[in-house]
Amino acid sequence: MSSAELFFEIERLRAHMYSLSDFNADYSELLKVSQELDRLIILYYKALS
Repeated sequence: MSSAELFFEIERLRAHMYSLSDFNADYSELLKVSQELDRLIILYYKALS
């Protein structure tokens, strides 16, 4: 995945996580999205290096 694709996916997941939070989603779902977001952020920074 290119850095641009990673950035787009990070932004998409971030928005999804915020919407889950706004609608009081189950904690396990928020945690799952947050962990995936963390993984993509790490990949993004590695791609920039």
